[in-house]
Amino acid sequence: MKKTFLIGIAIAATIATSCGKSENGNKGVVEQQNTSADAKNEDETLRYVAEDGSSALVTFKNNDADKSISIRSNNKTISAPLKSDSLYGNYDFEIAVKNDSVTITQGDNVIRLKKARGQ
Repeated sequence: MKKTFLIGIAIAATIATSCGKSENGNKGVVEQQNTSADAKNEDETLRYVAEDGSSALVTFKNNDADKSISIRSNNKTISAPLKSDSLYGNYDFEIAVKNDSVTITQGDNVIRLKKARGQ
């Protein structure tokens, strides 16, 4: 009985001392420092729907090094850099962004996309 009592006290003392929270935190964790090389990365990908019901993923890249748009549909991607305020363009196509719609123009072909519900 004495042995059981002493073992119980030893276990309780071990648990009480090992579960204490340190105020100093974990010394093994190194704090991350901000460096000037860290580029501000603001990519936003949203789902848009064409008039025929097909779906496209539109990614707006807006970081320090690159301001562009890319549109992916049917396993094909087109990308274009920002030309002016809301107009993107590359080679023979232009992409105009206005509110919740994206209009792709290539020659006489015009594709209109609207932001999908819930986006």
